[in-house]
Amino acid sequence: MQGFDISRRSFIGAFGAAAAAGLGLAGCGGQQAATEGGSAAAGSTLSGSISCSGATSFQPLVEAAANEFMDANPDVSISISAGGSGQGLSDIKDGKVQIGRSDVFAETKLDAADVEKLVDNQVAIVGMGPIVNPSVDIDDISTEQLKGIFTGEITDWSEVGGSAGTIQVINRKAGSGTRATFEDAVLAGATVPDTFKPVAEEDSSGTVVDKVSQTEGAISYVAFNYFDDSKFKALSVDGVEPTQENVESGDFNIWSYEHMYTTSDADEVTKAFIEYMLSDDVQANLVPEEGFIPLTDMQVKKDAEGNVTAA
Repeated sequence: MQGFDISRRSFIGAFGAAAAAGLGLAGCGGQQAATEGGSAAAGSTLSGSISCSGATSFQPLVEAAANEFMDANPDVSISISAGGSGQGLSDIKDGKVQIGRSDVFAETKLDAADVEKLVDNQVAIVGMGPIVNPSVDIDDISTEQLKGIFTGEITDWSEVGGSAGTIQVINRKAGSGTRATFEDAVLAGATVPDTFKPVAEEDSSGTVVDKVSQTEGAISYVAFNYFDDSKFKALSVDGVEPTQENVESGDFNIWSYEHMYTTSDADEVTKAFIEYMLSDDVQANLVPEEGFIPLTDMQVKKDAEGNVTAA
């Protein structure tokens, strides 16, 4: 089930005697969903528990928002676990959690009948880019060269303009939404040979950061919010820097929506938390603070098939 476009949503949280400010976030592509008019009347008390699993790329953002939401609603408990986008989508489909986080559209991993039972809440944009160990002496790489590296055709840095040295590929595990987004943009449908074996396949972005920083000649990819100049170097792609502005304009094409899938019959407290994620307070403050891109300034949009068009 798809959400619906709302040019203005109101969120009234039960924050004891205080009410949260209304939000003003335009809908994007008909995919966001929230309950118009707010989830709880001012002065009422929210209570209950929410479990949320899935993508690690925006787990820090959700954790930050959850902490603020629980501080304001002491009778609400939110537990957050990782596992990757595939796990989040599987868990929400099977009713194991109230929210499944994903970097990719549910349509890419679930049957159509299962997708119809879910509501797609797009809460932010995430840019992603290739990163290398500081020992690698290139600053820019082409999409075609990245494709060669991640299919095993290019194995030495000297083949892409760097000093001679073995390229150590560190990948995300199958089921990762970050991996799916990267491969959709870079491999463009190319098949990775069974003979190609990366140095490692990790199940979290944090572990990828550690591996790349510690492995000479390493390359991988992470979301912008994991960029850390003290640990690795982020590469430009086709001469375009991996920045928020370049994602918003459509010049940098490795990006995706951050989805928080719920069921169509989600309970009150789950709906309230989703609405809080879409509130002005979170969108204008927490989203950029945590390294993500608000939906409001995007000049392009992307559908479940990966087609990018003007917003």
